[in-house]
Amino acid sequence: MRKVVQICFFIIILTGINKSFAQDLKTSVGDNKELDSVRKKLDAGKDSVVFTAKFIRFTKLSLSQDSIVLLPLDTSTVNIQNYSPLLQPLHPTVSNGNMGLSARPLLYEPSKRIGFDAGFHSLDYYALTPEDIIYYQARTPFTSLYFVSAGQKEQLFRAIHTQNIKKNWNVGVNFNRGDSKGFYARQRGDNLNVAVFSWYQSPNKRYNVWASAIFNTMRAYENGSTVETKLFEPDYNKISREAEPVNLSASRNLYRKNTLFLKQTYYVGRIDTSANENNSALPTNKVSYILEYDNDSYDFTKTDDDPNNVMPPGINNVSFTNDSTHVQHFKNEFIYSFFLRPKNSTVIKNELKVDAGIRHDYYKHQFMGIKSDGTNYEQSDFAYQNITILGAAGYRFSSNINFNLDVQQILQGENAGDYLYEAKSKILLGKSIGRVELGAYAQNQTPAAIFNYYHGNHYQWNFQNFKNTKVVNLSFNYINDKYGLNAGAKYFLTSNYLYFALDNSNGTNSILPTQETADISLIRIDVSKKWRYGKFAMENYIAYQKTDKNSVLRTPEFYTYNSIYFDNTFFKVLKANIGFDVRYNTAYANYFYSPATAQFYIDNNNPVLLASKPIVDVFFKANLKRANIFVKYDFINQGLFQTGYYTVNRYPMQDSLLKFGVSWNFYD
Repeated sequence: MRKVVQICFFIIILTGINKSFAQDLKTSVGDNKELDSVRKKLDAGKDSVVFTAKFIRFTKLSLSQDSIVLLPLDTSTVNIQNYSPLLQPLHPTVSNGNMGLSARPLLYEPSKRIGFDAGFHSLDYYALTPEDIIYYQARTPFTSLYFVSAGQKEQLFRAIHTQNIKKNWNVGVNFNRGDSKGFYARQRGDNLNVAVFSWYQSPNKRYNVWASAIFNTMRAYENGSTVETKLFEPDYNKISREAEPVNLSASRNLYRKNTLFLKQTYYVGRIDTSANENNSALPTNKVSYILEYDNDSYDFTKTDDDPNNVMPPGINNVSFTNDSTHVQHFKNEFIYSFFLRPKNSTVIKNELKVDAGIRHDYYKHQFMGIKSDGTNYEQSDFAYQNITILGAAGYRFSSNINFNLDVQQILQGENAGDYLYEAKSKILLGKSIGRVELGAYAQNQTPAAIFNYYHGNHYQWNFQNFKNTKVVNLSFNYINDKYGLNAGAKYFLTSNYLYFALDNSNGTNSILPTQETADISLIRIDVSKKWRYGKFAMENYIAYQKTDKNSVLRTPEFYTYNSIYFDNTFFKVLKANIGFDVRYNTAYANYFYSPATAQFYIDNNNPVLLASKPIVDVFFKANLKRANIFVKYDFINQGLFQTGYYTVNRYPMQDSLLKFGVSWNFYD
């Protein structure tokens, strides 16, 4: 990691030195009129264009569902200090201590997946997927470097390079590396993402192809939590964090997610462009085809003893574990779309859109347990297929009102009967009044495979009687961009909720999948507001949740994130913010964690209520031409009413930490 950063820094320095010498050479001949005349002639023959972010546009797969929407690069410093996927203001998490380790949402955010699901998601926050890839139209080569350092405790490096090899053909590469060693022994999270991508568009804009190859490797070292459970009590005799004994000294989870992705679209028939504010082609008929191959593996290894019984004793070996789950997935998807809209209209209205498609999924699911001598104590193979019908209908009454309906229904296969029906509507009341967004969905999902069957060294179960989990959701959202207000309410009704719970029936610290038979209701209210008083600004977000089954669905009743900063431009060129962020959630009975399965679970008999106090971070961030920088001090209030905190039982979070980050864009 350090070598990669040093090489990039060395290249940047060489580039700067080269430009500095070139500039000095020009100014040194200013007194020589003959040389100055020659210089002007040479300079006049050069391209005087200064490339900036306006020469780069991008899109994502989600922005190409109907027509292709191109967006400009975001070169602002908005939220740059919250670079970690675990510290996103509107999507807070609980985790095992630091970036790179297992995590889950703090607020209730049910997944909309249907069909087969292996059930391993604790490291999903660090993986790249085809939906995350950004595709560019670059009139000039574009490179973006992003580096964050907190000394030896945490480092992050991201690099993007893309360029058009032809006017309508773009290629690029993503490289992400995160290494977080944490404060305690065996608390390291090590993530690597590499993606190669390409986007080709035919000269007449009828044919588009998006392709990507993605390789994710995510290592989470497991320490089984600290032995001491009263680290932050006033009477505890403090020692060095690194010297604190931990329960596991040679264990880790290793997840690999590799994907090959190809999407093609072709516009058939008439193409409309006059009514499109993005100046892109609007098809009247479109054919789409997706081919995807996923090769995922989830491995847990342990080569030491477990003296404090963090997990049940090994069934085949006390000190050696090598459990592996492997999933291969092939997907073929075909969709035909047609659009009906008035011809030669300057405003898009009375537009009807209909999609009809089919998807075939094939899964090969394997379990393997390896003994210390290399032989297997478990080897199971399963194969599944699903055929899903896809449908969508949308009607745009005008640019102010639209309605959309999406349908996914598995007709045949292992998960036949799964469905996801979703309806959305947007109503613009006026530029100053704002807009309203209405939504509803109904979901029926087969239990994830890990709930039905798992055979490892520490846990073994085989349940086939779990019912499908059903979720019904209604949502209302009001957005007013003029006043920076976003307020909404969501209602969830969940049936047959599945979770992991502690099982002490056999006297060991074991977990078992459990299903709640009663329906669970939850209402959630979200309000975010931006305020500005001269050069002072505030960004506030509040979420309130209330459920009738808080003993099962563990979530805080109240969460808030607030950012207060001074916004000013120094020396006419340095746009800077100085301020602080505050995060807080009310106390609630939280989750425990099982290293061998990387699953979070609850203890119904002895719930532990974690103390909760505000966490304050201070920051300085600034923009100077092509570079954005920030300096941040996390948990600056450590020692004031609290010496530390937990978000998962027995897994301490990071202490106060100084961080520095810089992003630098190059357009030529």
